[in-house]
Amino acid sequence: MWIRKSRKDRLSGQRTPLPTQVISNGEFAPMPQTWDQKRVEELLLGMAGEYGRRLGLSRRDFLRTSGGMAAAFLAMNKVWGDNFRVSEAEALDASAFGESWPKDQFIFDVQTHHVKDSIQGPLAFRRQTGRLGLNPVLAEVAPQPGDLHRANYLKEIFLDSDTVMAMLSGAAIGPREHYAIPVVDMVGTRNAMNKAAGSQRMLSHGLGDPTQDNAFEDAEYQVQELKIDGWKFYTGNPLGAWRLDDEELGLPYLEKIRDLGVLNLSMHKGLPLPGRDPKSKPEGKPKGWYWIPDDVIPAAKIFPEMNFIVYHSGMKNMLATLPPGRSGIGEDGYIEWTTDLANDVRANPDVTNVYAELGTVFAFSVVTHPDIAGHLLGQLLTSFGPDRILWGTDCIWWGSPQWIIEAFRRFQIPEALQERCGYPALTEDVREKIFGLNAAQLYGVDVEAARSALPADGLAAVKKTYRESGGQRTDTAFGWVPA
Repeated sequence: MWIRKSRKDRLSGQRTPLPTQVISNGEFAPMPQTWDQKRVEELLLGMAGEYGRRLGLSRRDFLRTSGGMAAAFLAMNKVWGDNFRVSEAEALDASAFGESWPKDQFIFDVQTHHVKDSIQGPLAFRRQTGRLGLNPVLAEVAPQPGDLHRANYLKEIFLDSDTVMAMLSGAAIGPREHYAIPVVDMVGTRNAMNKAAGSQRMLSHGLGDPTQDNAFEDAEYQVQELKIDGWKFYTGNPLGAWRLDDEELGLPYLEKIRDLGVLNLSMHKGLPLPGRDPKSKPEGKPKGWYWIPDDVIPAAKIFPEMNFIVYHSGMKNMLATLPPGRSGIGEDGYIEWTTDLANDVRANPDVTNVYAELGTVFAFSVVTHPDIAGHLLGQLLTSFGPDRILWGTDCIWWGSPQWIIEAFRRFQIPEALQERCGYPALTEDVREKIFGLNAAQLYGVDVEAARSALPADGLAAVKKTYRESGGQRTDTAFGWVPA
């Protein structure tokens, strides 16, 4: 059984500035809290009591400060070694915390979400998950109005984090009328945000699915009328799955899209819906065939003028990387499907139009075992290279992406992994590319012009007023954990 993480936090009174267990958006089964994560949680709560006392704050109030965030990384270092750059001074002094990190980073999140107004509940996938029989109780959970709607999206993404630009994404799961958010609503959010800001803060995906009726005409409508900025595919749709390299379905659709001129294609790969293979799964094909990213390189070879962005870096799931017992992975660092994708990329050096995206997989690996995050980033850097990795968070399922931003700012690929596996160090220049410069290049964003315009736009003014009036993150995570 699953329970909303925010409800669990309210019942326990122990909401932490970063999650101490993996949270699911409903697309995959959340794994139980590991022994190491439990130890991090215990250490963090102990630190919060001590540091809070020294600062005249309750434990709960301390955890909501920048010091609480720093304490979380201190606790993680105590359990897993010095994987995060953090000092005790940051936990006790807000100015020390603020001085440690750059203020003008160009952070472009290429995977963000909210749901349409008619969904009155905490998760867009709640009823879908219930209908699929994965966890029927979720279909009966009382809603929390506004959690995942447009207004809270603005707050969580732009006011409570250092994100400066975002791509609004969605998922083509089921018939169009059941989408968590239709393309017209996605584009409406983009247009409203950019108009209010007076600058370009948002882009919007279109949702492509060749199994739907009138797929070609719908693609034309999205490009020509809605002016979408890129495409999002969900090839594992249980009601109509497809593969990029399918000669009868995928390749003709990609040809149509190429001719329409929107050439950045993002596809959900990895994180298969739990226990739910598409009805059209061919005889003799492996479970999860439509989610496996082995169709990306063949399609990218056929369409070199288009860019193929593999969401979630193709990772199968976190449980696939963990043996029974305590957290950890094998010495070889094999990550199911992601390592295979990385090997495919290395084996095809002439294919330079394939990119990896970090949404959810960095977040849940870095709080489960930093070695997994080290292998993930190390393998992507040695295969895709530093110019073809994109920053995405999959928020607002996780709530504000700020803790994920802080984790990536501080994370270091452990030196032992670098030496054993030949991984490069995660330098500041590489971090800047992944945080936003790579995506800006891909989507034609003038970074220098944006750096000049964004600090003075309408959204920046709203954020300044919000902060001056005492607004702060709630650290609410809207996804699910085991009950």
